[in-house]
Amino acid sequence: MERIRGVRVADVASEAGVSIATVDRVLNERDGVRRETRQRILAVIARLNVAVAAPDAIAKKTAGVRVDFVVPFGAGPSIEESLKAAVDRIGEAVGGGARWHYYQRFDAMDLAEKIREIGSHRPNGIAFSALEHPVVRAAVDDVVHKGVRAIAIQSDLTGSRRTGYVGNDNRAAGRTAAYLMGRFLGPRAGKVAILAGSHLYRSHGEREMGFRGVAREDFRGLKLLDLVTGNDDPDANYQMITELLGKNPDLIGIYAIGSGISGVVQALHEHKRHNDVVFIAHHLSSETRQCLFDGTIDAVIHQNMRRLVEAAVGMILRSSAEQRVESEVQPFELIFRENVST
Repeated sequence: MERIRGVRVADVASEAGVSIATVDRVLNERDGVRRETRQRILAVIARLNVAVAAPDAIAKKTAGVRVDFVVPFGAGPSIEESLKAAVDRIGEAVGGGARWHYYQRFDAMDLAEKIREIGSHRPNGIAFSALEHPVVRAAVDDVVHKGVRAIAIQSDLTGSRRTGYVGNDNRAAGRTAAYLMGRFLGPRAGKVAILAGSHLYRSHGEREMGFRGVAREDFRGLKLLDLVTGNDDPDANYQMITELLGKNPDLIGIYAIGSGISGVVQALHEHKRHNDVVFIAHHLSSETRQCLFDGTIDAVIHQNMRRLVEAAVGMILRSSAEQRVESEVQPFELIFRENVST
């Protein structure tokens, strides 16, 4: 099979969701491929090249490259287990040039200071979990002005000069969660709780909007409660869900947009509602995997962290400091008990 610097054309076609012939037309710059499809194929090629190249080849290509990842401290197992592991793996491939930093969870000033501090050392790029706040926007604009590429990951940053965004279409993820909720509940009518981490995450707002949109359009028997936020903290989430279960005996569904899932699980078990409340969450981790197996969680909407990290590094490597590149919207996976990996 034909390869693209070590990547099979068939693999590119599979990842991009197109035919081999379409990939061939893009590679040979022939007409007949829509602009968005062409961009998606080129993004897949760039990401797969980072993913499959031998470590020695990557290190040679990226000698002296430094990429810094900035994520919230205590963000939950999805960050601690999978995203950090992916960053460490890429760091080894590029000779230790991918580094890991924390900022205080939901502290916009701390994130802005971290971005500026890291940017002062002039890395090739900074990939950061964005908080929607003016001080973060100003810090990102400042480092980009100084020649540092800035990539928002998982959650985008409105109105900034950031170089690009890598992550899910979060509104589509929320719409999918509502569709699953409605189909799982079937003819049952009742109340559904929506639990987010913080209004500072644009991704959480987009997921909520998507969820409410589909529920209003297609599942009018569901009454959506006002959004509650628990800062992705298990104890706060436990208090929130305990209170909601006490006030709403007709609660039949929970959509957890963020992390801190163990608090929700504890509340459901204490109220003996873990078998009849439909619970949909984000991020596959050791915690959510076990909850899928025991039936507490019905579905998990998952983002592959390895692909996210590889795509962010690839975007940094192929862009210039002054260039705003097309965002790479990555597909999310739907995980159920029957297809969860062990």
